[in-house]
Amino acid sequence: MADSEIATSPQRKPHVGEMEGGGAHLQAVTMAAGTDARRFELSRFPASLRQTARIVSTFLAMTGWRPGHLNLVWALGGASSIALAHVLISLGDWRLTLPYFLFTVLFYYGGNTAILSSRIPARLVARLGEDRAFRAYETVLGIMFLNQGLGVGCMSTLPEGLIPLPRAPLLVAGALMFGLGLVVKLWATLVVGVDIFYYRDMFVGRALGPICHGGPYRFLRNPMYGLGQVQAYGYALLYCSSTGLLAAATGHFLIYVFYLLVERSFVRRIHA
Repeated sequence: MADSEIATSPQRKPHVGEMEGGGAHLQAVTMAAGTDARRFELSRFPASLRQTARIVSTFLAMTGWRPGHLNLVWALGGASSIALAHVLISLGDWRLTLPYFLFTVLFYYGGNTAILSSRIPARLVARLGEDRAFRAYETVLGIMFLNQGLGVGCMSTLPEGLIPLPRAPLLVAGALMFGLGLVVKLWATLVVGVDIFYYRDMFVGRALGPICHGGPYRFLRNPMYGLGQVQAYGYALLYCSSTGLLAAATGHFLIYVFYLLVERSFVRRIHA
């Protein structure tokens, strides 16, 4: 639904991991409670602090780090991904960065499409139970979100492909696009819930609530896959990077491919 998308990561990420990412659904996505906020057990604090905690928790989940759900594999995989991205950014060699970006594309878009279009979720649920099976899946998905965003971030920092235009207007446009995309995606995720962002409904094969018409879904049919993705373009513009724009466009295109191949049929089936 991120994307380190970019998300994200996506797409996450922004700190390079928040583009992302991510795991988003269209207007026919279902509602889910903000379970991450409740995990903080902040009922004794003022409502403003509880809401702030929920926003921070949701933002971190969008980047590929879901508070209250992290485990050793997730932490090690995420830390290793960030370390690798840091090395690639330091080297600034497209011969190393491009293969990594292509890996992140295959890992997230290809891997998630393969998982959710197969019998793997049903087999895991039958073997482990729904909660444990989903925890295993979201561990992998969180690392996918993080790497997807890191991939866009690495491509954006390459010294090649600088846009031959004045830097100031590019920075202004990039900041506006990044901020707009992040706000829209965060708003949409707060409305539908982090479980939906992490495709829990598709993983377990059933709706988790009624169709969502609130928040940005009142104005946009597809806030996460549409306007929410412009944060990746904004991030690339902050680096005046044409290679970053290409990476962002690739992710934007592929999330719609995922929708057409996998998600649309699921949404139509459960909300027929």
